[in-house]
Amino acid sequence: MKLTRRLLWPLAILLLVICQPLRAGELFYLGEKIPDVQKPWDSASYQQMILALQKLDKTQANALPRRSGEFTGPIYLRMVSVENFKPQLNIYAPLELRQNEARELLFQLKELMRLYFDFSAKQQPYGAEALGLMTYSMQQQAVLFTLTTEFWTTLSPTEQSNPVRLKGLQETKAAAAMLTASALDYLELSKQFSQEDLVLYGAELGKQLPDLFVHLPSDVRPQLLARIDSLSRQHPYPQVRNSLTELLPVLLMIQADVEKQQAQPLKNAAPAASKLDLTAPKEPQL
Repeated sequence: MKLTRRLLWPLAILLLVICQPLRAGELFYLGEKIPDVQKPWDSASYQQMILALQKLDKTQANALPRRSGEFTGPIYLRMVSVENFKPQLNIYAPLELRQNEARELLFQLKELMRLYFDFSAKQQPYGAEALGLMTYSMQQQAVLFTLTTEFWTTLSPTEQSNPVRLKGLQETKAAAAMLTASALDYLELSKQFSQEDLVLYGAELGKQLPDLFVHLPSDVRPQLLARIDSLSRQHPYPQVRNSLTELLPVLLMIQADVEKQQAQPLKNAAPAASKLDLTAPKEPQL
């Protein structure tokens, strides 16, 4: 039996699609190209992922990767993998580039959280995933502080007192304070998140907050301590109260250590060099 010309063209196209292999590292999710989940992601990878998910979120319900999904789990786990931080902590790469990458990645995480959080909903459709992204963002903020501290130690005393440098440091601290306050806000949304999700979130916060707490502005730390103390006594879920009760003494210890260091007198500056005496020596008397 001969195939007519009319049937040959569809068959040829079908064979072309089947026989043409995907390029190495290419991965598609519901028809949208996404980054390779087998390799660490950088800020460009997150941007690609966000663009793909934004398209899917407009056309399909419940399309975002889930934390425990059978097929989407590996995608979400790559989103929150600590392996993604390794290039930023590579001491052999230029520090300025690593700082810029950390800032950009933190921005992309905020954009990703916009997709997963829906505060118009009575119950969060992606509760576990949204809270997981929040704690991951706190980890990224802590990495940024590590790089900022590393950069600060390379500056001369004059550069450290430069108003522009100080303003940049203050802005970084203020952003961390805002992120930390938001993290506690989510902990109080017991009507929008399930008990299981908030219990896990409370435990993860207990691990992440100490790394950020030490870097927060001096006027923010006492406010944060008071709020955590209140939540440790008044939160509706006992498991969350336990997590915060265990966290509080750790933060109090950090606060006491910081106050002790700040109370120490500054080391004496190096003595000024003696002025050069240019007066002529007296002639000896005969």
